[in-house]
Amino acid sequence: MHPILFTIGNFPVGTYGVLMALSALAALSLARILAPKAGLDDGQMVDLFVYSILAAFVGAKLAMAIGDFREFSDHPVRFLVESLRSFGAFYGGFIAAVAVAVFYLRRHRIPFWPAADVTAVCLALGQGMGRWGCFFAGCCYGKPTDLPWGMVFPAVPICADGTRIHPWPLYESAADLAIFGLLLFLFKRRRFSGQVFLVYAALYAVARGLLEFLRGDAVRGLYFGGEVSLSQIVALFVLVAAVGTYLWRRPRTAGPGA
Repeated sequence: MHPILFTIGNFPVGTYGVLMALSALAALSLARILAPKAGLDDGQMVDLFVYSILAAFVGAKLAMAIGDFREFSDHPVRFLVESLRSFGAFYGGFIAAVAVAVFYLRRHRIPFWPAADVTAVCLALGQGMGRWGCFFAGCCYGKPTDLPWGMVFPAVPICADGTRIHPWPLYESAADLAIFGLLLFLFKRRRFSGQVFLVYAALYAVARGLLEFLRGDAVRGLYFGGEVSLSQIVALFVLVAAVGTYLWRRPRTAGPGA
C-alpha cells in the first residue's frame, strides 16, 4: 500500500485524503453538468453536495463508532485517530447526507426526486474513485484468499505471515463504476423522476450486501455470530425500501419533470 502520497516539510499528505478530495471534485463537476439537464440550478446543487459531503463524513464516523462500540469506548482517542485512515461506515454517511439534503431541499424549495437522480449518478462516480483511497490506505480489506489476484496489505495483521487477502476496495470500486456507467446511461432515458436514484439504491444495496461476505475487517460491526455486518443489515432495508418505492412511484409519474 501507499498511505502517504508525499510530504511537505514534516507534514505528510495522505493518499487517502487526496483521492477522496479528487472524487468529491469529480462528483461536484459532474453535478454542474447534470443539474441543468434535470431542470435544476447548478450552483444550488454544488452547495447541496458540499453540505451533504460534510454530513456524510460525520455520519460515517458515528456509525463506525456504533458498529464497534466496545473498541470505541475502550480506546476512544486511538479509535478516532485510526478511523481517519478510512471514510467510515458508508451507510451511516449515506443516512446523514440524505437527512441534510432533505432539509436543504425543503428550505430552498428544490424538487427532491430530480435532485436525487443527479446525486445518484455523481455519488456512484465518487464512490468508485474514492475506494482507491481505501486501497492505498490499506483499510476496508478482504478475507484471506488463494486467488491469483490476492494481495498482501502490509498494515493488516492477518498478512503478517505473507497471507494474501482479497483487495476488497478494488472490488467495490469496480462495482461502483459499473453502477455509475449504468446510471449515466439511464439518466438520459429515465421515465420518471427518482428512477435513477432508486435504481442506484437497489443496485448498491445488492452489490454491497454480497461484497461484505468478502470483507476481513470487523470494525464495521458484526452480528449473528459474526456472519452478518451492520452494512448488510442496512443494505437489506435499503433494498426493500428502494424496490417498494420504485413500484409505488412508477405508475404515478409520466415524465422526468414529475
